[in-house]
Amino acid sequence: MDRRSFLRAGAFAVTTAAGGTFLIGCAPTTRNSASNATGDPNLPEVAFVTPFQHIINYIDVYVAVQEGFFEQEGLRVKPIGGTGTASSVSQVTAGQGMFGKAASVITAPLILDTGAEIITVGQNDQVSQYSVASDPAKPLNNPSDWQGKTIGVISKGGSTELLLDAMSVTAGLDPANVRKVVTGADVGSLEFLKRGEVDGFITFLGSETALRQRGVELNYLNTDKFAKVPGDSYFVKKSDAQSKGEEITGYLRACRKAYEFTEDKANLDKVLSAMSAFNTVEVSDKELARLKIEAQAKLCKPANGKYLSIDMPAWESALELMRKSGIVKDKNRPLSDIVTSEFVDKV
Repeated sequence: MDRRSFLRAGAFAVTTAAGGTFLIGCAPTTRNSASNATGDPNLPEVAFVTPFQHIINYIDVYVAVQEGFFEQEGLRVKPIGGTGTASSVSQVTAGQGMFGKAASVITAPLILDTGAEIITVGQNDQVSQYSVASDPAKPLNNPSDWQGKTIGVISKGGSTELLLDAMSVTAGLDPANVRKVVTGADVGSLEFLKRGEVDGFITFLGSETALRQRGVELNYLNTDKFAKVPGDSYFVKKSDAQSKGEEITGYLRACRKAYEFTEDKANLDKVLSAMSAFNTVEVSDKELARLKIEAQAKLCKPANGKYLSIDMPAWESALELMRKSGIVKDKNRPLSDIVTSEFVDKV
């Protein structure tokens, strides 16, 4: 779907969420004790709605559940596997979850152009998860290299297509001169390149890690090189930001502890166990899972070493770029309408 269709779909989900039923999957917590299987029942339960199922990208939450970091903050967190970024946004907006996760390229236009009452409170990805992969013999190292060519994106109208367009705009080029086709998010995207159907395709951290593990030689150009736009970040309803500050700060503190725990290679088995409780497939190949976990921790660690810190200069320049590229139509509302460091600064 295109961006407008995506936004309409999100709005429809919000409208129906209050009275409808979501088909969502959630996994049990992974505490070893049966009495703690769902955490302390006396603690308030809040839900985190993932953008997509249960994968290593959200490892901080699974580790925080298993290691009791949320309970230390007086919270009982239920991770809910979403069916797409739209579901994460719509369920949080409708009160079906307190925390969601999405990139700024999605949340900014939703907030500024459609009036979504959400705000980002913690930045997970400090570096883009996405890269343009190409044949090393015909490398794509600049947006000018793919003008008039075909590039594979993960989904039509989603983050990767918007980022690809923004890269062209940054280079002073017309995104319309690039043909985009959907090649998906897994290693199967490589087949499109092998068959000559695309000149390059966008990978995300998981598929890039898997391709590298298989020894596939590709040229990778991270999207940050031309369009530095903050990636997946935690968001909440603005009303919750006003009334549930302690819970938000506690959630972020627990997730930061989980990232620090995950970063320690001595904890690998426990981290794998935390992921396995929600999705055994993600850790069926232990070596690949290890590589993904290490890459995820590295990608999420900011220069100051404090996980979930918000890079405000990056958000400011990203908003300017999104306006310039047409991703965001609004020209006047302030950055503070889409992101705040109020809570993570208290961690």
